Amino acid sequence: MDKLLFNSELGHTEIQERILQTIKQDRLPHAFLFYGKEGTGKDAFAIELAKLLNCEKGPLFICQKCSQCIKIGKLQHPDIRFIFPIPSQTNSKPEDIAEALREKAENPYRRITFTGKNSFIAIDTVRELKYEAKFKLYEGQKKVFIISEAEEMRPEAANALLKILEEPPDNLMLILLSSHIYRILPTIRSRSQLIYFPPLPGDEILKIIRKYTAQQPENISRIIRLSLGNIKLAFDFIEDDALARRDQAIDYLRKAVVIEKSHELINNIQAITASRDRRHMTLLLFFLLTWFHDALQLKLNPSQTDYLINSDVDEKLKGFINGYPYIDYQRLILDTQKAIQDLEDPRNLNPTLIFTDLSIKLNRSIKKM
Repeated sequence: MDKLLFNSELGHTEIQERILQTIKQDRLPHAFLFYGKEGTGKDAFAIELAKLLNCEKGPLFICQKCSQCIKIGKLQHPDIRFIFPIPSQTNSKPEDIAEALREKAENPYRRITFTGKNSFIAIDTVRELKYEAKFKLYEGQKKVFIISEAEEMRPEAANALLKILEEPPDNLMLILLSSHIYRILPTIRSRSQLIYFPPLPGDEILKIIRKYTAQQPENISRIIRLSLGNIKLAFDFIEDDALARRDQAIDYLRKAVVIEKSHELINNIQAITASRDRRHMTLLLFFLLTWFHDALQLKLNPSQTDYLINSDVDEKLKGFINGYPYIDYQRLILDTQKAIQDLEDPRNLNPTLIFTDLSIKLNRSIKKM
């Protein structure tokens, strides 16, 4: 028996069925909380759900052709709001926010970034939603407020949102999206219907990439493998040469191992941090994590290379393992994860110090005797 879906290209078929059953039974909640690892397609799914609730051919079908579907797809519908973390007013321009929204509409799977700027969801944004929630519908059948990366709400913003959830208007649905559900207030979680989004399989990621890229990269299979089921990472890798970023990570590791040549390490770290783009720095450390993961797997199972993330450079991995037989891999991974957390914390103002500190720790763990 064929599954009942509202968008066959969207994936997450079990979730689609579950929501359609909820609509059939007239049991739609006032708020959903979509959670799961980053890059599982939550943003795209939320936009399609907004279409489903407003499509002129609905309520169990999305035509993609009516005025409601088209406006929602462009994120230009007066009854639909797509909220995402943005820099403070002093660090952002309205045209930059509008451009980010336009790019999101063109590809709902891509990442929204503001290079070198701390982004968050402020209380003023939630106050605007609270004000708009009072009004009647302009032209749709349901107001839908989508809050992407909801964990980035400031505490006062989260408390303001709670007021909407406590007394939600009948014509409003809130859809919160989060890759870090435990950073969401428990009181918000308890007032939302939680839906877990698992990682997308590789074949679905490939279909999505083909749909949203004019020219498919030559190394697409390698990009998908490196992305580990994270569609946002896959598009990051397409826009920013993934293999070049991995090479940069390996070069940094080499310099950390021979830390005695401090001038080379300092120059390397300065090159990494010069752009002040923390996203690029985080990607570099992500590749370090995949390298350490593969090295550990290869050390435990030397003959099994097919399952390595970096299987195309397995000989280099073997050389790393043989050259440093007493590595404390658990410590390497923990220290790198900590460095990523530090980079993602806007209170840490000096990435150079983070990389320098990590270099010392990596050297100690790799050369452990």
